[in-house]
Amino acid sequence: MKKFSTSLLLSIAMLALIVAAARAAERVQAGQWETTITAGARDRVLKSCVTAAEANVANGDEKTFRASMVKTAEDAGCTVKDVKVSGNQVTSDATCGGMQATSTTTYHGDWYEQTSSNGTKVRAKRVGACP
Repeated sequence: MKKFSTSLLLSIAMLALIVAAARAAERVQAGQWETTITAGARDRVLKSCVTAAEANVANGDEKTFRASMVKTAEDAGCTVKDVKVSGNQVTSDATCGGMQATSTTTYHGDWYEQTSSNGTKVRAKRVGACP
């Protein structure tokens, strides 16, 4: 199995957090988020602060959400091919680091989970206010 680089894992985590914008109502809350990425038999835990401005963009309409996801992906060296939103679930096709994956993310309030066709799993939760 290919080893995952830190930058690729960070890109996956960033995309997963941005994908959180796909749920109706308040999709992403401002605050500190803890994301666990499982790739192969290895877990990586990352923390990130979502500002109120970032949450507002993530909670915008579908057009704003898609534009934000595409930009975040491009900034991370990834390409988003397709995004489908259905209730609290988002499916996306993206290529990062030469690896294509279809990901499905399901939201449950202040946490979400994502599975990808490449075997990567992401689970994130809001853990409080930003430091």
